[in-house]
Amino acid sequence: MKLTKKQATLHNEAEVLLKKERLTEDDKYFIMEHWHEAATNVNSIAGAFFTPLQLAMDFANCCIPEGAKVIDLCAGIGKLAFFAHHFKKCSVTCVELNPDYVRVGRKILPEAEWLNASITDGAILELSDFDIAISNPPFGLIKTASNKTCKRYTGSEFEFITMDIASQVAQLGTFIVPQKSTPFKFSQNTHYERVKPVAKLDKFLKETGFEMEINACIDTACYLNDWNGVSPLCEVIEIDFRGK
Repeated sequence: MKLTKKQATLHNEAEVLLKKERLTEDDKYFIMEHWHEAATNVNSIAGAFFTPLQLAMDFANCCIPEGAKVIDLCAGIGKLAFFAHHFKKCSVTCVELNPDYVRVGRKILPEAEWLNASITDGAILELSDFDIAISNPPFGLIKTASNKTCKRYTGSEFEFITMDIASQVAQLGTFIVPQKSTPFKFSQNTHYERVKPVAKLDKFLKETGFEMEINACIDTACYLNDWNGVSPLCEVIEIDFRGK
């Protein structure tokens, strides 16, 4: 997507801040708000759309256990991880394929362990013993994606690939995914409602045996206008991987 003049100006201001040896908290918030994922990358191809800042805050406050050992898959610049660390005192490992995003993430969250790698790289499976995996993964079919490291799932929808991989390194998983990739409606609905899974979701649930549950009742419709270039209606879901 092409940035507006205002977006480009704010992105450039964020880049200036990134040159500082040490960032203030205000600097970090400005960068998370205004460093644009499409400024130097064709983010639509990789399905990389950063989590709105307020959604990332609410996600951490409502969905992440205090003091947990966390792995953030497809971390982007680390917004979810940032608030997991600062709001919930979690130790955090971030896995992100895009080196430009990792460069920024290491500046705003130097406390995390950053791995510049694809989550589908088999090496990630050497990581383990995380209390919880978190992710706002790319949605749908991603050209650069592979399910080669999936244990159960044989399809190609990247949010489901992410969940399968998460199950191999963490006890729990909490994810921001499209509403149609869940068996319920809550966001932009008058109440919590179970629905019949669409075919791609039914395939995933049958192959993995996972049970998706709503997490913390976050209505993501509140943030529809806060994404960059897209307005996805999402749900925040939790999966207990223990015993699976």
